[in-house]
Parts: sequence; structure tokens; C-alpha cells
Amino acid sequence: MIGLVLGLFGWALAQSVEVSAKVQDDHVAVGKPFSLDLTMKVPYGYYVEWNEFATDTLSEQIDILKRGDLVRTADADSNTIVQQQLTLMTFDTGYVQVPSVGLTYAKSADNGLRMKAFTDPVQLYVTTITVDTTQAFKPIVPPVEQPVSMKEVFPWILGVLILALIGLVVWYVLRHRKPKLDENGEPVKGPVIPPYNKAIGDLENLKQQKLWQVGKVKEYYSSLTDIAREYIEGQFQVNAVEMTTDDILQEVRELDFTPELYGKLKDTMELADLVKFAKCTTSPLENDNAMSNMTDFVNDSYAHYQAVKAKEEEEARQHA
Repeated sequence: MIGLVLGLFGWALAQSVEVSAKVQDDHVAVGKPFSLDLTMKVPYGYYVEWNEFATDTLSEQIDILKRGDLVRTADADSNTIVQQQLTLMTFDTGYVQVPSVGLTYAKSADNGLRMKAFTDPVQLYVTTITVDTTQAFKPIVPPVEQPVSMKEVFPWILGVLILALIGLVVWYVLRHRKPKLDENGEPVKGPVIPPYNKAIGDLENLKQQKLWQVGKVKEYYSSLTDIAREYIEGQFQVNAVEMTTDDILQEVRELDFTPELYGKLKDTMELADLVKFAKCTTSPLENDNAMSNMTDFVNDSYAHYQAVKAKEEEEARQHA
């Protein structure tokens, strides 16, 4: 009886999620692009993780040329509808099958249980380029050379002269511009953002970009480690921008952070190297944890820096 109830529950859940894959025409030409429209409909409140399409192939016979943007809409029943168009191409002829595509979703964004709904395969017939064999072969026409007229050359000459003039004006202005001086006669420098403030701002900006959510996992981890390198170099005077991950971790180890704080930086930097160089596949949870760990490292290491600095100033006052 319990098995029957569970089976009916799974069947009802599956019925609430709909997926489809459609092509405009099931007859396509070999070597010519065609479109595959993917659609998923889920109930309101469900979380759609979709499919990152991390490779450039859908199958051995189907290549992916372009991944369109994800488009999210809602229908009259408040169901969420997610759509994406893939531009595909095949170089095989005859009957070719577009395979089932698995689209990932969950009952909510916080639900760790991820489920997949698969589209039906799409059968195509791929035709070759039609050649009219009744016509006689024609000779290849060689290129016809035409003399270059002044009318064609003049816009290019005018453009070069304008660019040269602009460059000369910019050089003159920069060379003769007088710097602003402060009350002591020193050149006034622009505002410098403290390393901590810049790192926190950059992390928040990276979070808002949602790179890994749209398939740009490598770019996400590259930006995350770049923020860490710039922060460590600016805050702790370690030449982190030019160092390898191992060298950075060695230098940071000597700053006397807690093992937990050091571990957050180490785990995130090493995971980023795996993603960037070994093409490691990460889960959404790992991606979120990487952002959390790096934010914790920046906040806690800065607090540690402030405490050490305050202690040194207190000791200096006592010995004064």
C-alpha cells in the first residue's frame, strides 16, 4: 500500500513538470545550422537549474554552435516557463536523432534534491546539397582587377589624418597639464579604495553577475581568485598577483590565521585551480560555498589584521 502511495506521488510530481524539444523542420541540410527550441514548465516556486551544456556537442552526430539566452516567463496559471534555443549542426546524412536532453529542477532553490526531466528524442532527416547533373560544367571565373580610385582612398587618408590630429592634441594637453597641488605643494592624488572595501565590493558585484548560474563557471572562479589575490597583496603586502596558488598559501600560512580561516582560503583557491586547469565540474553547492568561504576569509582576516595592528599600537604607547 505504501509503495502504491509513493508511486502515485512520484507520478503526480512528474505530471506537474513538462519539457519539450522542437525543431522548425525535421528535414535539414548537411552542414547548415538549424534550431532546437527547449522548453520546461514547472509549478510556481520551483527552482530550475537547467542544463549548462558544458561541451560543444549534443551527441556524436550533433554539434552545438550557439547557446541562446534563458528566457523565463509565466503562464496564466502562474507556472514558470523557461526556454532556450540551441543552434545545432550535423555533418552526417540520412536519419539522425537529436538525443533526449535532461533539464534539472528542484521543488525550491533551498531543496538539495535535484531532479531531471528528459525531452523526447527528435528524429531528423539530413539531406545533401542538391547538384543539377544535367548542366554542363562551367569554368571558374578569375577575379577581375579594378584600379583603386582616389574617391575610395580619400576617406582612409582623411581618417588617418583625423586620428593623428586627435593624438597630437591629447599628447599636448597631457604634457602641459599642471597637476593639482595640496597645501604643502605636493601633487593631489585621487582617492584610494582600501583593499578590504574593494574586495567586499568586488565580491558583491561578482555575486550579482551570477556567472556560474549561466554556465560561466571558469570565469566565476577566475574572478573569485583575482579578488583574493588583489586583497592579499594590498592588505598584507604579499606579491600575490604574480604568485602561484602554492606560493600564496605558503605566505598566508605565516600570517598566523586560525586553521579554519586558512582552510577556507586554501579550499577555495585549490578548487578554482581544478576548475580552471583540470576542467573540474562543480556543483551549485560548491559554487555557493566558494563565495561564502572567500567572503569569510576577507572579513575575518581583516578583523585579525585590525586586532594585530591595535595591539602593536598599544605596545608602542607603553614603550614610549
